[in-house]
Amino acid sequence: MDKTVQELLENNGFDVEGAMNRFLNNEALYKKCLKKLLDDPSYEQLKEAYQNGNCNDAFKAAHTMKGAVSNLGVNRLYHLLMPMVEKLRVQDMSIAEEMEQLDKIYHETYKIIENL
Repeated sequence: MDKTVQELLENNGFDVEGAMNRFLNNEALYKKCLKKLLDDPSYEQLKEAYQNGNCNDAFKAAHTMKGAVSNLGVNRLYHLLMPMVEKLRVQDMSIAEEMEQLDKIYHETYKIIENL
């Protein structure tokens, strides 16, 4: 992987080394999957479910998103989603602060991936 791209990703909380191990060092496949994350509806589903007070749908969306970002090594999002998923799992919708952080980090991450 281009050193500049790797540093950009790592400086923004991506576990490039771990992800590349999971992707058997196939950089093209890794980048392709990162780009697919941009089309994943989980973030919008989570926002909508949260706004509608639907804890079950919020849990499903957060759990799906957590799995996707975990596999891709997007650690800033993963570490934010982990406790959110656990709260939602027990029907605790007190995630306003986390949703605010998620919105910011998601959009930063989206821009980084979009520009790869």
